[in-house]
Amino acid sequence: MLDKHGNLLEKFQTVQVPEPNKNDLHRNAFVGTVIDVLENRGTVIVEDQCQDVFEIEVERVVAQ
Repeated sequence: MLDKHGNLLEKFQTVQVPEPNKNDLHRNAFVGTVIDVLENRGTVIVEDQCQDVFEIEVERVVAQ
């Protein structure tokens, strides 16, 4: 799966997550680690620095 800029997303990769939209559970933009890629849903599971996890659409994240 590809990020916002067309870069390949893989497990354990560092990504930048944007400010939340109205449906997101995270409160701020953050840099986190991809812990799973859900190709059938078009999302990635990203863990933040507090070890909270969030499901984010791949077209919104940017690989670092």
